[in-house]
Amino acid sequence: SACVMITRHDGLAIAIVHNKNPARNNYIFPHLDQLADALAHTCPVIRLEAWAQPDVLSHGTRMALIRDAIYAQLQREWARYCLHDVKSSWRAIRVLIKNSRQKYLPAGDQAKRWMRNGHIETIVTDKHIRLWQQFLDTDKLYLLVFEDDAVFKDNSVQGVLSLQARLVSQAPSRPVYIDLAGGCALPDLAIDTLLAEQDEHFRRYRKPVTNTACVYMLNRATVELFVTHLVRRPWLRLLSIDWLMNKL
Repeated sequence: SACVMITRHDGLAIAIVHNKNPARNNYIFPHLDQLADALAHTCPVIRLEAWAQPDVLSHGTRMALIRDAIYAQLQREWARYCLHDVKSSWRAIRVLIKNSRQKYLPAGDQAKRWMRNGHIETIVTDKHIRLWQQFLDTDKLYLLVFEDDAVFKDNSVQGVLSLQARLVSQAPSRPVYIDLAGGCALPDLAIDTLLAEQDEHFRRYRKPVTNTACVYMLNRATVELFVTHLVRRPWLRLLSIDWLMNKL
C-alpha cells in the first residue's frame, strides 16, 4: 500500500514586500526582527521577502484603458457587495469615458504618470502573489505580510502577540483574513452595512473587506483559495493588490 505523508501546518511566516529602499528598510527591518523574536517564544517563525522587480515603465494607453474598464466594473460589483445602490451600466460607461478623457487627453506628463503608476501597482501585486506562493511551499499555518511603508506603533508587537493567542482555537480549515493596516477612514469605505460585531480591538464583517494591503494576516486556507482563484482568472493580476484582494 502507498504511504501518504501528512504535513502538520504550524507557526507563522513574516513576509515583507519591498524594493530595497534604504530609508524604508532601515526602519521596517529592525521592527520585523523585534516582532519575529517576540513571536518565536510562542510558535515557529520564518521570514519571507519579495523585492526583485523589472524596471518601472509606463503602461501603454491600451493597457491603461483596459485596467480602467476593469476597475469601473469592480466598483459596481463592490457597491452591490456592500448592499449599496448600483449605477446603471449606461451611467457607468459615461463616467468611465469622462474619467479617461480627463486622465489621458490633456497635454503634458499627466497621462504618463497615470500609466506609470499603473505599472507600479501591477509590480507590487506581483510581489504579494509571489509571497503567497512562497508561503504555500512552507509548513506554516499563518502568513503575516508587511509592505515596506508600514508603521509600527508602541503596542504593535503586543497586538500581534494577542492576535496570535486568539487564533489558537481557530480551525485550520476555516479561512482567516485580518486587515491590520490603516488607510482610508472607515466612513469613507462605507462598509458598515457588512459589520457583524466589534470589540475594543477588532471589527468582524459578514464578508471580507480590505482597506489597504499594507499589513494583513492570512491563514493557509485563505492563501490556497486566493491562489486557486488567480489560476482560474489570471487577468486579476493586472489589479492593484487591495482591489485584487477585494475581488478574491
